[in-house]
Amino acid sequence: MRTVLITYLIVINLISFLLMGIDKRRAIKNKWRISEKTLFLTAFLFGSVGAIAGMYVFRHKTLHRSFRFGLPAILIAQICLVVLGIVLYHRAVNAPVRTVRRELQQIKELDAETIQSFIYYEDLMGSLPDDTDISETCVDVVRLFFQKFDYHIQSAVVRGDQATVQTAVTNVDMHALAQDLCKSILQNSVSVYPESTSSTPEDYYRLLGDALTENSYELATTTAVFHLQKDSSGWTVRSDETLEDELVGGFISYMNDPYILSASTALSIQLDALKALTAEQWADYLSVNDLFATYNTDYYQAIDEEYIRQLANDFDYEILRCTENGSDASAAVRITSIDMKNVLAIYKEHLLAYAATARSLRDDDVQFSNETSRLLLQSLQENTEVASTDIDIHFHNNGSIWEISFDQEFTNALMGNMSGAIDQFNSVTHDADSVIVAPVN
Repeated sequence: MRTVLITYLIVINLISFLLMGIDKRRAIKNKWRISEKTLFLTAFLFGSVGAIAGMYVFRHKTLHRSFRFGLPAILIAQICLVVLGIVLYHRAVNAPVRTVRRELQQIKELDAETIQSFIYYEDLMGSLPDDTDISETCVDVVRLFFQKFDYHIQSAVVRGDQATVQTAVTNVDMHALAQDLCKSILQNSVSVYPESTSSTPEDYYRLLGDALTENSYELATTTAVFHLQKDSSGWTVRSDETLEDELVGGFISYMNDPYILSASTALSIQLDALKALTAEQWADYLSVNDLFATYNTDYYQAIDEEYIRQLANDFDYEILRCTENGSDASAAVRITSIDMKNVLAIYKEHLLAYAATARSLRDDDVQFSNETSRLLLQSLQENTEVASTDIDIHFHNNGSIWEISFDQEFTNALMGNMSGAIDQFNSVTHDADSVIVAPVN
């Protein structure tokens, strides 16, 4: 609109200027003249500056009182008209602008009462019950959330009792903040032993506060558009979900984006949760109870404990690649764990050595069970090797988060490629010395 207006003023004043020159030339040559009405008409159409310039540049109509005094009078009247229009426009525009500025200033200068209202107004959680008590922790986090908040009014348009005010809103990079917060929420939810089993507004705001204090974010400027309605009491902001989201830099949209975290990131968080487990937590997580089915009451607990200890120390992973295809994803993962092939190879040697003794022929079932169980424990204790197994993991985004379920292939890799170790242990050999002689009564 502004460009059109400027273009019009340039064109009409250029026409007024040229008409003065053309009329002067025709006057000199006694040709058909341009009427004074036409010259005054272009001046009235806001071409008075061009008309006055043409009058003095071409020395035309300077002796005519109607032109010498009339054109400047038109110019003065037009200037007054423009000034009046600007004043009236700004007066009309400033009312909704003041309303918007008042709203934004309240956010910038948050007090406890405003924060209480704002938490319900913005509902950063997405679904805040009406009867939720807002704690001091939540209030402090909201204050921290808007600590770097600033704004700038860019433009305002008033059409009758409707107004639109566009503002530039500056705050921390909400996309980066939402990513960090979603990571924290996922980490807390996948933890085998979360700090809290409940999910309350205070838990959410505590995680948000941790993200804001533990990370440094760049500032980002986004646009917020206010729509206002005028009634008998003045201008009021028409609040909606779009405006609420714009005021927080798109934070709400980012938090509701099921793809805010990449599939690779979600998988890493799941595997990191396992990597962080202690030996005691691994035992509980795997529900270990006589893992090797020795059925030996004297040794099975010690065997389980040694195995779990090594698993807790050795477990690691590497995501070799991860590919997303819409709502599905697949990852090639290298799982590092206790080397069960090496453990069972050591165990087999001990068994063969035991089988080659006369004692193995004399031992009864209980003694045989005790000795073979002891040798298994010894084999675990002697093991210093780790093994890596490459597996494929497939998972799906359910429209909220990436759902990752670990199958039997993952469990086998986690347990140190147990199936491969057992196959190797049970492999038939043609070496006569490798035959294990069963005990006799």
